[in-house]
Amino acid sequence: MKTFFSILDKRPAKYIWRLMLLCVFVLSALVAVLGKFVAMEIFYSIPVLLASWYGSRKSGVLLSLTSSFLLVLVNVYQSQIVDLILVIYGLSCALGFSSLAILITNFRDVHREESIAADTDALTNILNTRGFYADLANELLRSIRYEHQFSLAYIDVDDFKNINDSLGHAEGDRLLIEVASCLKDSLRATDIVARLGGDEFACLFPEAGRNEAQKAFEKASEELKRRMKTHRWPVSFSVGLVTFEHMPTDMKEALRIADDLMYSVKNADKNSIAHQVWRGET
Repeated sequence: MKTFFSILDKRPAKYIWRLMLLCVFVLSALVAVLGKFVAMEIFYSIPVLLASWYGSRKSGVLLSLTSSFLLVLVNVYQSQIVDLILVIYGLSCALGFSSLAILITNFRDVHREESIAADTDALTNILNTRGFYADLANELLRSIRYEHQFSLAYIDVDDFKNINDSLGHAEGDRLLIEVASCLKDSLRATDIVARLGGDEFACLFPEAGRNEAQKAFEKASEELKRRMKTHRWPVSFSVGLVTFEHMPTDMKEALRIADDLMYSVKNADKNSIAHQVWRGET
């Protein structure tokens, strides 16, 4: 069942709607040929449910009306009678299926909003640790499967505590928001930015080797310096940038390697970027 839903997750909404429409037609043909099942409406509700979850409210309602119409046709075919009871039955099916479609799409929308909120940092509106871990884990699996590199940057804001102490926490929050905005604006559309807590950020560069990662982050680094200078914030950035040619055992090891490299910069002169190509433990 998990595999079935995983396949649907990767398909466009139109494909799923057409597939569910086909299921409804096949089910109607089977009922017409083999005879009426007990509470056969239950079987029709499954395609309606899937079409609504993976599509829109409109597509769910449209499939609901189609299913109701086919149910009426099957009953007419079997009984050869068209009366008021059959009309009421068709309207009841249409109302029931349509209500199901609307409920499912509403629930899905709320579920997605809550999922996004759970993965998003409330202050900066970028990924939080939870969301970043999920993307990093997925990238690690893709890198192992397709044998490509990826790069990871761990960023710490130097002297951030002085901003909070001298200018107040509100100004510190504005600085963090500006850093997040700068990273998102400066990096590539495929790169992933997250705030891991406090004044620490991370950037994931999917399928990026040494040169690609350096080039991508150089632009972000220059823009960070420019924006800090514009706002007159006396901070700098210690960055550990790691390109993984050999895959780490898991995402926590990948973050630890980048974090250790960042702290090597912070414990030295600060305000610098250290870049390492990881080829595994020696």
